[in-house]
Amino acid sequence: MEPEPKRPKLSEEDDGSSAVTSTCSEATSTEATGCVVARADSASDAQPAASEAAPAAAAAGGSGAAEKEADGGGDGEEKGEKVRRRKVALLLAYSGAHYMGMQRNAPYTTIESKLFTALCKSGCIDQEDVEDSGRMRFQRASRTDKGVSAVHQVVSFKCRMHENAIEKINEHLPDDIRTFALRRTTAGFNCYTQSTGRAYEYVMPTFALAPSLSKSVRAYRVDAERIELVNRLLHKYVGTRNFHNFTSGKQASDPSCKRVMRAFAVKGEQFVDDNMEFVILRVVGQSFMLHQIRKMIGLVLAVMKGSCAETCIEQSWKDERMDIPKAPGLGLLLDEVYFKGYDSRYGRDGIHEPLVWDEYQTEIEVFKRQHIVQTIIEEEKKTNGMMKWLHTLPLHEYNKFSGHKVGAREDATAAAAAARTAADVAAAETGDEVKPAVASAESSVKSSTEDAAPTVTQSDTPTEVKVASS
Repeated sequence: MEPEPKRPKLSEEDDGSSAVTSTCSEATSTEATGCVVARADSASDAQPAASEAAPAAAAAGGSGAAEKEADGGGDGEEKGEKVRRRKVALLLAYSGAHYMGMQRNAPYTTIESKLFTALCKSGCIDQEDVEDSGRMRFQRASRTDKGVSAVHQVVSFKCRMHENAIEKINEHLPDDIRTFALRRTTAGFNCYTQSTGRAYEYVMPTFALAPSLSKSVRAYRVDAERIELVNRLLHKYVGTRNFHNFTSGKQASDPSCKRVMRAFAVKGEQFVDDNMEFVILRVVGQSFMLHQIRKMIGLVLAVMKGSCAETCIEQSWKDERMDIPKAPGLGLLLDEVYFKGYDSRYGRDGIHEPLVWDEYQTEIEVFKRQHIVQTIIEEEKKTNGMMKWLHTLPLHEYNKFSGHKVGAREDATAAAAAARTAADVAAAETGDEVKPAVASAESSVKSSTEDAAPTVTQSDTPTEVKVASS
């Protein structure tokens, strides 16, 4: 990670962005030399320019500072720069399938490592900003994790607004990352703290909604009854709930675990691609914790498959620790970020624009379809990720297992899925029932639980054994 304090796990595939400002640099020496620096740093002309500017500054009095604050300049204009640095909001979209998340994490390739290089080469920021992103006041509205995509991601930072800036930035970006709009904001704008809500979508094969593992085949077609059932289960999350069981490193007593979900349901109609049917789930919430959405979906799919009772959903909000499976990250994408409070206060002040992007929607939808949804479909067909994950559901303890180190067990179940042979997956695709776990997988999960070294205490009921966290 970066040389600053380790980023806290405060948010889902998105929201941990805010807590720590990224400072490490992944720019290579080649990238650094390609960076455009728009400064007048020459000693021969800097001093005369300063002396000539002094009388004009004196005549202007104190009005300059007020003007800079109103137009979003503030402390964004630095001495000696040819172009003022303004606080801006940048709209971008990307397919996360081949990246190690949004936030920089040297030496891995991330969305930000590509974005910072493109911003630097286009002349919007300096190499110093790449090396220390705090210098440009960089923030991301949502921090997406490995494999997670975004359709309306927003970042805020201090930027030199050149003519045709978006075109210049895109010239230095790969095809699976694209910027669409750059808008001036107030000097104090922070896209993370001033976001009022986020919407995510999850694209997955409909065989994940089949009533049993034996029916989880590529040719499966979901019916209206199963769609009605999944909508009813998803709606249980709507409202203010304690989601401590849907993240890691959080206790039930932690107030940050209480999150507001505004809507959760199937979006639109199913669609078929190469004889495989897909469905999209959409959730809207105020904010999300690390892995929260994937675990909410994981628990619902476990209920759909009969691996746990429907009552597990309500029980998950109680204090007792539960073992909840985490759905694959591939199908998850950030669809919207909302700034209703900022827009109502500043969006019509005559200086700034509201942070809504309706005029770009057509090209954004084209990018989403070609580079995000299509990539999810192709990767799913190639890796059989959902198929493998579904066969790990019987390995989880759900409400039977309380207090152990869940992370170790999740790692083991993931390893068990990866160990499945090609013959197992092929059998599932043709409709033959596949055993939920091979012996080696069960052994792996069992040993991972033992490695957690929990302490065992007798409960009030003689036949019940309670496992306390270590």
